[in-house]
Amino acid sequence: MNRYLCRFLRHGVATLLFGLAYASTAAATDSDGASSVWQTAPYTLGQGLYFPGMGLRIGGYTDFNFYDVQRTKSSYDVHDFSLFLTQDIGTQWQLFTEIDAANPVTGRGRTDVDDAELDIERLYVDYHANPYVNFRFGKFLTPVGEWNLVHADPLTWTISRPLSTSAAFALHATGAMMFGTVPVHGNDLDYWVFADDTKNLRIGDDQDNAYTNFGTTETLQNNFRQAFGGRVLYHLFGDSLSIGASALSYELESPRDKYFLSGLDFNWTTHYIGFTGEAIYRRSTDNRPDERGGFLQTEIPLWRRFYFIERYERYRSSTPERTTTIRTTAINFKPIEGVVLKVEYRDGTHNLLLAPTGWLASVAVLF
Repeated sequence: MNRYLCRFLRHGVATLLFGLAYASTAAATDSDGASSVWQTAPYTLGQGLYFPGMGLRIGGYTDFNFYDVQRTKSSYDVHDFSLFLTQDIGTQWQLFTEIDAANPVTGRGRTDVDDAELDIERLYVDYHANPYVNFRFGKFLTPVGEWNLVHADPLTWTISRPLSTSAAFALHATGAMMFGTVPVHGNDLDYWVFADDTKNLRIGDDQDNAYTNFGTTETLQNNFRQAFGGRVLYHLFGDSLSIGASALSYELESPRDKYFLSGLDFNWTTHYIGFTGEAIYRRSTDNRPDERGGFLQTEIPLWRRFYFIERYERYRSSTPERTTTIRTTAINFKPIEGVVLKVEYRDGTHNLLLAPTGWLASVAVLF
C-alpha cells in the first residue's frame, strides 16, 4: 500500500492542488457567475504570487553558480530551481509542497542536462490547532540547527554549506511533527518534536548527500530509516540573541547503524556585527568512530545590504575518517529584495575530499 501511496504523492501533487483551486474557485464565484479568484494581491519579489480568493501562494527560488576549485575544471550550473505551492484549506489546514529541479543545467565547457533531477523536496500538510500547538504530516526538513531549516540559497549567507549541517544526519524526514512557540519567562521558546518512518513512508527519490559542497569526491548519503527527536530555540534580548539545542535518535540506511546526535546552535545580531554558530556530536551503537564538529561565522554589514562574511569550521568525520578544517571568506550583496549576489573563497587543511580549496560565485533569486 505504501508503494501506491508514494506513487500518488509523487505524481498527484498538481492534480490535488488543481482540485483544491477548483473548489476554492467554486466557493468564491459570485451570484452573476463572474469569478474573481484569479485576482492577485500586489506582487513583491521574494514574497511569492498570492491569490487571496483561492488561498493559494506560488513562489520559489533559483540560483546560478560558478565554481573554480581544486582538481576540478571551472564549471557553472543552475543548482536548484524550486517551486513552492502553498494552499490554505479552511482556516486551520494548510498544504505545502516544494518541487525541486536539481542541476537542470550544468556546464564544464558545454551545457549538460544529464545530471538533472526532479524531486519532491517537501510535501506536507499543517494543522494549526492554536497559537502554541501545530501539527505537520508528510515530508519536511529535519529540525537540527538553523542552517538546515533555511537551506535555500537566497536565504543563506554563503554558497558553501558547513559540514556540520549535513554530514551526520538526513536532511529530510517523513512522518509527523508537532511544533509551535510558547512564552517562557517573558521570552519566546520555539520547539519542534518529530517522528520519522522513511523506510515505510518514503516520498520522492531524493538522496540526502552527506557532503554537499561542489568539488567533493565523496558520495556518502544519509537517509533515515526511522528517527525520533526535536529541537528547541530560545529567544532573548528582543530576539537579538537566540540559543538552540537539538537531539536525535535515529537509524540510517547507509551506513546501516543506529545513532544518537546532540547539537547546539546560536545566533547573535547587533547593529555592527552578527555571529552564528552550530556544533554537533554523533555517536553510534556500533564501533563506528564518533563524528563531531561545528563552525563559527561572523557577518559584518559594510554598506546598506553589502556584507562581509568570515567563517571557520572544523569537523571530524567517520567516513572518511579524518579531521577537516575550512576557512571561508565571502561577500554577500542584496541589491534588491529577493536577489542575492555572493562571492567566496575557501581554503583549509585536509579539505580536498570534502570541500576543496577554490573560488565560488552565485546569483540567487527568491521569487
